[in-house]
Amino acid sequence: MRKWKEHKYFNLGAMLLCVGTISLVLLAIVLNLDAVGQMFKTIQRVISPMLVGLVLAYLMNPLMNFMEKRLYPLLLKKKVPETKAKRRSRVASLSFALLVMLVLVYEFCALLLPQLYESIVGIVNNFSNYYVTIEGWITDFLADKPEIQSYVNRLISEAFAFLKNWANDGLLPGIETVLTGLTTSIVTVVRALLNVLIGVFAAIYMLYSRDIFLAQSKKVIVALFTEQTSDRILGIGRRIHKVFSGFIIGKILDSLIIGLLCYFGMLILKLPYPELIATVVGVTNVIPFFGPFIGAIPSAFLILLVNPLQALYFVIFVLVLQQLDGNVIGPRILGDTIGISGFWVLVSITVAGGLFGFTGMVLGVPVFAVAYTLLADFVSYKLKGKQKPLQTKAYQTIQKVEDLNETETDA
Repeated sequence: MRKWKEHKYFNLGAMLLCVGTISLVLLAIVLNLDAVGQMFKTIQRVISPMLVGLVLAYLMNPLMNFMEKRLYPLLLKKKVPETKAKRRSRVASLSFALLVMLVLVYEFCALLLPQLYESIVGIVNNFSNYYVTIEGWITDFLADKPEIQSYVNRLISEAFAFLKNWANDGLLPGIETVLTGLTTSIVTVVRALLNVLIGVFAAIYMLYSRDIFLAQSKKVIVALFTEQTSDRILGIGRRIHKVFSGFIIGKILDSLIIGLLCYFGMLILKLPYPELIATVVGVTNVIPFFGPFIGAIPSAFLILLVNPLQALYFVIFVLVLQQLDGNVIGPRILGDTIGISGFWVLVSITVAGGLFGFTGMVLGVPVFAVAYTLLADFVSYKLKGKQKPLQTKAYQTIQKVEDLNETETDA
């Protein structure tokens, strides 16, 4: 085999084979985008319980570490054998973290759900008032525009006739479709609850056996790779853990703070539906970049139906709140966890969101940040081997590679 590797055409053939394989794979993806998208959706559905478990494990890990670091030394001082002390502290710490999470979820639901229910009931009861408000806006706008008013009236008449025909000819035959959709929705809810339940058990197993899983992973890496490569892979693993743990915990904490600030701010400004809108703003804030807009636009429209001036106050308040989050709260909590520019955040959310939906919009940023960092490290490693400058600024004005030598001389 070594003789073949030393043959002058071996490397060329291997390179052509790799390029040809990659080209065929890319061509197959381009020609079968729908099938590829369906495959990604299937993969997402299959691994979603593990993703839920991974997120829960990251959220519970700080609580577990807090308890275990204090309980384990205490058991050792009481002359408990090291093995038993380790096992008891692990079980107690995991139980503590799980109990805290359950209490937080229960308190959140107990405090928030009744308020959300009252807000939604209020919205439903005021639907007729919303219709009158919109009708009044249209009437005032078209008061001095008779031609447009005639067109709108004709459009409304045609819409009413369409709805009447649809009720007679389409609604009754479509009951079966409606029932099918309702069944699908119930199945989706049950599947989501089942994924959460499986995720909880997965998180418990991950946290309880984290030392064993980590040791097994290191064992496989050391067995398969050289010492230098193994050290590099272990360093990459530590970096991935730092990015994901920092992003998930930091983003949820940041969104919780934004939701509370939004709630108290709406109470001070006496805006309608504070509980509902603060929840929407806080939850959507988990999504980087697009999250504030996703939550603010429907909330502003909802307030607009009640009072247009209050909707203006809300828009100004949300803009100020998001500036506070983007420039003060977010950087303090997340720090330099992501380490990529806003453009790449936009790209990662767009691509991952298109492939994996809401999960991709949330987790696409840390995944892309890890990939971006690994690529940057690889580029730096190759440049060092070629003894070329690592600073990006050195490549801004060059026309040929040899111009880099002049840049180094000027420096």
